[in-house]
Amino acid sequence: MFRSQSWVVLVTLTVVGLTVGAGGVAAMGADDGGPALNRQVEPPTDDNETQQENPDSVSDGEYSDETAAWLARTMGRQLENSSIALSNDQYDQARSVLGDDYDKRLEQYVEIAGDTSSDTDDTAAREFEAARENQRNLTNEVQRYRQQYAAYQTARERGNEREARVTARAMERTASNISDRSNELNQNLDRIENATSVDLSSGQTEINETTANITATQAVIREETLVGTTLTVQAIDSTASFSDPGTVSGQIQTENGSVVADEAVELRIENRTRTVQTDSSGVFETQYRPRSARLGSQSVRVEYVPDADSVYLSDNATFAIDVQQVTPDVTSEIAPETVGYGDRLNATASVTVGLSGVDEIPVKFAIGDTVVARTTTAPNGTATETIRLPASINDGDRRVIARIPYENRAIAGAQSETPVVVAETRTTLSVSASRADDGILVRGQLQSGAGDPVAGRPVRLQVGAGGTQLVETDRDGSFQTVLGDLQNNESVRVTATYEEPSSNLGNATATTTLAAGSGGGNPPVGSDSDGDLLIDSLVAILFGSDENPDVAFGSGIIGYSWLPVLGGGLALAVVAAAWLVVSRVRQSEEVNTTAPVEATETSVSGPDQETTPPNATSPTFEDRVETSLASENYDAAAMVAYTAVHDELAVENGIDEGATHWELLQQSQEHGVPEERMTDIETVVEAFETAAFAPTSVDPSRAEAAVERARKIKSNGDS
Repeated sequence: MFRSQSWVVLVTLTVVGLTVGAGGVAAMGADDGGPALNRQVEPPTDDNETQQENPDSVSDGEYSDETAAWLARTMGRQLENSSIALSNDQYDQARSVLGDDYDKRLEQYVEIAGDTSSDTDDTAAREFEAARENQRNLTNEVQRYRQQYAAYQTARERGNEREARVTARAMERTASNISDRSNELNQNLDRIENATSVDLSSGQTEINETTANITATQAVIREETLVGTTLTVQAIDSTASFSDPGTVSGQIQTENGSVVADEAVELRIENRTRTVQTDSSGVFETQYRPRSARLGSQSVRVEYVPDADSVYLSDNATFAIDVQQVTPDVTSEIAPETVGYGDRLNATASVTVGLSGVDEIPVKFAIGDTVVARTTTAPNGTATETIRLPASINDGDRRVIARIPYENRAIAGAQSETPVVVAETRTTLSVSASRADDGILVRGQLQSGAGDPVAGRPVRLQVGAGGTQLVETDRDGSFQTVLGDLQNNESVRVTATYEEPSSNLGNATATTTLAAGSGGGNPPVGSDSDGDLLIDSLVAILFGSDENPDVAFGSGIIGYSWLPVLGGGLALAVVAAAWLVVSRVRQSEEVNTTAPVEATETSVSGPDQETTPPNATSPTFEDRVETSLASENYDAAAMVAYTAVHDELAVENGIDEGATHWELLQQSQEHGVPEERMTDIETVVEAFETAAFAPTSVDPSRAEAAVERARKIKSNGDS
């Protein structure tokens, strides 16, 4: 650090010399064309509305109503501009208008809405956010429709009627999506107008014209390529249950009065698809065997689903029937019979009614009150899951429960229990401490006896005989926090304790002694404190300080007597040069990971032990994946890749930190992540699921693919 400071001073002195030697110092200000620093727009002093107020300058509710109105108008114009660009087929422009600037304005609006005198601003904030998402989705759907239309025209020109029908059917779905998004967006804009009085009629006109154009186009395509149908269905039996299904009859007619005769057609009854055969009159019969349907008289939806290249359009209808309940038999097995933290537990459940397996039934596996897995039965009625035993389950004799989570459904709720022994797992705890500007920086890690990180567990920290603070381990089992320092900077003992009564993990304690110091100390690694201290020190060296005004530039060669000559301009140039050098120093320090923050003493221990290993820096993403791949630990590589992607997407798209891997996929899609990137995320998630839950390890090629996709996602996020 001392060498870095010397370099900063040396370079800054050079900058000062060059600046003065070039012909004196020019005062920097607004009068001579230089920038006017920190100029703020004055808040309004009359009743006129302000259109140029800087939202960042408003605080504590001051002028919040006027600022909210300005932000609402700004976002309203952006929404309208996006609609205009969309109507002109300028899709990238339509999306970019609702990009970073809109997001920033929305964030400001949400913050200010809490300070305004009206509750309607909170409603408007939600509608502005929903309008942005619906406008983006509408843009994507319209672009997709235009592309499909071009493909349809090409197929027609080439005489490829099958491809034309396939494309026309896809266009039906897209046109329907456009109609839905358009309706939702119009509702958003209506609510915004009611809440803010911002006129959005121009944007709504553009949206409606775009939607109407596509609707009319699709009507022509439907007429020239596809044939509409009408489905009718009725229940022959009055009741239905899983063990005694009800018979349903129906007919499929075309829009011109003919029938879909002598064909194998696909029907979707509720959420299940089946194939039935029509006779010469277009009539069919099938059975309705309810599973998840609620009890009593129910209206059941049936949809005719034509083949992708069929000339027929789909249609739907409903029939009424009384649903009755059947109680299934549930049996379960587990292996092994004894497990500890992180061990794989293979659990199987079988759901039957009579001799028939009940498929597509949800099953929850729980140990005590903790649900450890959710799945669905296969066609033979079985459900199998591989469970990683979590730390939250207490050790001792426990029971694995396989439960059908149904109430008042055609299949009754039922469960099976199997005994299991949960063994206590030994843990080790490490802790290190160093002085920071605002207290004592404490770091550490909780691991199992086998060296696996233990995430999401509470660790209690204590400095000397003072109070305690609770921290939680992250995905790597690590923790880091700053504790209050003693006023006299005396030698203190820092203690970390893991002790959780309701857990299968053993207790652990680690201690370290922090030698007496003179105060201050090292800031946390990766903070901006290093550079800030450098600049503060440099300014003090250059211009003196309140504590020691004689310690100035050159120690008397260039002292306070120079300040009137140098003026604010050179001061700014010097500090700017210093900042440039400091930023380079930071980059150098980030690369040179062999110089970690110095701790007075560290210790790594399990129960009642204290040792002192050398300081070490945290491994990077690349370090960890390369180590895992080199040691052929492909499960670990896949998990590291997933952790990196999860953290990247959580920051980039605002996804919940606690989202599961499948929720991560779903929320990414909801945030409009492009299809190509969704494929990359799926590759990482699927590899992670195998590593975390499957009985076998990840295939090397899949682990390497997951790592490559994670690198790609991180690279895009950093760029």
